[in-house]
Amino acid sequence: MMSFRKRTVQKPIRGTRTSPHTAQVITSSGNPSLDEILGGGLPIGSICLIEEDRFMTHAKVLAKYFLAEGVLSKQEIFLGSLDDLPAEMLRRLPKPLTDEEVELEQRQDQRANEQPADKNGLRIAFRYNDLPLVNSEQTTAKIGHHFNLMEHMDSMMLYYTQTTLWDDNYKEKDIVVQDDNISNSCNSLEREETLTSAVTGDQVTAAAVEADGEITASNNIINNNNNNNTAATDSSTANNSISTTTITPSTLTSPESQPSQPESRFFHNPRYGRLLNKLQPLLKYERFVPGINRQKNLCRVCLTSLGSPLWYDDNFATDLLKFLTVLRASVRSCTAVCFITMPMHLIAKYDTSLVPKIRQLVDYAIELESFAGSDRETHPAFKEYSGLLHLHKMSALNTLAVHMPETTDLAFKLRRKKFVIEKMHLPPELQETSDKSAAADIIASANCGSGVSINSNVSMDF
Repeated sequence: MMSFRKRTVQKPIRGTRTSPHTAQVITSSGNPSLDEILGGGLPIGSICLIEEDRFMTHAKVLAKYFLAEGVLSKQEIFLGSLDDLPAEMLRRLPKPLTDEEVELEQRQDQRANEQPADKNGLRIAFRYNDLPLVNSEQTTAKIGHHFNLMEHMDSMMLYYTQTTLWDDNYKEKDIVVQDDNISNSCNSLEREETLTSAVTGDQVTAAAVEADGEITASNNIINNNNNNNTAATDSSTANNSISTTTITPSTLTSPESQPSQPESRFFHNPRYGRLLNKLQPLLKYERFVPGINRQKNLCRVCLTSLGSPLWYDDNFATDLLKFLTVLRASVRSCTAVCFITMPMHLIAKYDTSLVPKIRQLVDYAIELESFAGSDRETHPAFKEYSGLLHLHKMSALNTLAVHMPETTDLAFKLRRKKFVIEKMHLPPELQETSDKSAAADIIASANCGSGVSINSNVSMDF
């Protein structure tokens, strides 16, 4: 008698597939050319760092690609930033292209690349005809979409997407006012409005007005709570028709607005703690926990301009490294992928030794070097590109070998409708030399050891 056990195959997560290079579960970054460099996409549980250029424009474009891909894949999104408004950034996501529009765009690119001759009558060398395209937009991809940067995404698509936004709208209670009487009166009015909205009744408002204005904000809430309870008890004994409600400090202020005790001890800057308090409960949901037999989903975490001057304080380096360490552990333990943009050129001015430490705590570190404002912007050799792309770190997650692209000489173009990453091809120098002997020496030195004799008087056609 043979024992037969039915094999249970788990359903794949929406917007993911298995990488043919590393056999990992990967998801698209939103940009097909960036997926090609990363080996098909971002592995689940990884952190991708995009080092912003000096004008902070190109990195934000890749962040919009990352968010737009999550909207189309019906994945959950967490967006946090201090420099940008998260709600405004979501409203400006690029519009997805249909299959017909993608095919039409690919044909136009092929026609542009198939120019028979140059103005000077020069043709491209035959050995470059079969060179694989750098841009992977013409390759068939199972995951990922194409977008149009000139148009915005439909608002109804964002309406059905589960998004969590964080911009640290926490208001500090310790406001410095020169006149003490004005501050005391403002505090008393705020307490009166809060208590009036929490409990209905004239006696509660009177108890709030009678509170002492010289006590601190935390003590005022507790004292008002006790006074309201006694006032409500007296009123209930006098007239049973009046209903009483017990007020606690948790009902007056939300848990998100009150920093916890371990937060202030672990981070000197409380903003890091508030960001983790918003993110970690989301990543602990059952749909993001691996190993549970239910429909899973992927959480896309996007943090823009992390480490900008708005995060600076006396313990900036220590808090930033702590935050990245905790973030890496949180993303590793669930089905999530993180995309971070950081102004690394500003961080290098703050502390040069902090740059390699940050790259050590992420899985992918990609730098965008823009030509804007430099001499390369007007150089004829770089006129087709917007900047260079440097790969500083490529990690191997759950695999032995890391995927590396064919070449690391990469450049990017920011066109009107799309952001493209390509292999950098420099044009040949078309300069006539008056000294033919010097040209012959250059040709002979280039073909040294090949055993081929070249006559300097014979013209060569390319």
